[in-house]
Amino acid sequence: MSEPWTHYDINLLRTFLTVYETRSVTVAAERLFVSQPSVSYNLSKLRKLFSDPLFLRRQGTLESTARADALYPEISHGIRVLNSVVRNARQFEPKETTRTFKLMMTDLGLMALFSYIVRAMQERAPEARIQVSLIDVAKAEELLRRGEADAAIAIPEFSPDLVVRDHLMDMPYVGVCSSHHPRLTDSPSVEDLIGEQRIHVSNTLGHQKVEETLVSIGLDALPTIALPTYSVVDETLMATECFCIVPLFLGDMFAKRSSIKKFRVPFHLEPGHVGLHTLRQLAPSPAINWLREVIIESLEAYPYPKYVPAQA
Repeated sequence: MSEPWTHYDINLLRTFLTVYETRSVTVAAERLFVSQPSVSYNLSKLRKLFSDPLFLRRQGTLESTARADALYPEISHGIRVLNSVVRNARQFEPKETTRTFKLMMTDLGLMALFSYIVRAMQERAPEARIQVSLIDVAKAEELLRRGEADAAIAIPEFSPDLVVRDHLMDMPYVGVCSSHHPRLTDSPSVEDLIGEQRIHVSNTLGHQKVEETLVSIGLDALPTIALPTYSVVDETLMATECFCIVPLFLGDMFAKRSSIKKFRVPFHLEPGHVGLHTLRQLAPSPAINWLREVIIESLEAYPYPKYVPAQA
């Protein structure tokens, strides 16, 4: 008589992965495009297959058992291998593809870089679609692993075992404030900045090292204003006596307006090393390799690439 583990289909394993990642039968059903009873039925088969409850409901969520935690990396790896084999069996033709490429970028990346990327992609793959979402660096690696994003452009580095990083450029930081600021000059000292009101932009965009450096030199007071993105920094500067540390591209853009001035940062602040991150493929992916090449080549036309030495 055949062992029970010889009788299963790949959808059982996909159900396991999706429930594990979402901790919800409802959300898993939506992602898998099946009914909730179908997910529940597959879970019951999985429990028999592995002789373990796998998930237990506690306080309104599904908690994984130790057995499920041990199974997850192995099943995830296996599904990734199968997905790569199936995806890459189809020949990729940029001129003909209607694939939706999913990118993650910061709002600043969109302002500074996206026009170069989209122009190159539309020239080479006119029927392709592009879906861009604002990056949350804490979630980016997981979204790449799940295949919910194809690439991320960001400063932080992710796990090299999971993600391939291509260095794109180094972006220094500058200070900005209202041109009518009553105290800050074009070359303030650290002492001049201490006690001044400050704008902080969310660490989810990947500029944590700026905040860490400010703390290390004594500028660690809570910021006066905390913003989720850079999109309203300029308007906020004009309405207040705050200063903000921003990437040079944004400082240059602000400085074109007579109402805002930029100033040299009076302490060592390592530039942001902007990288392109894609999932490390278990089998070659022509589409993702093409996307990497297009993004890297398109940004060679950007005025700032690698114009300061990379820091060790």
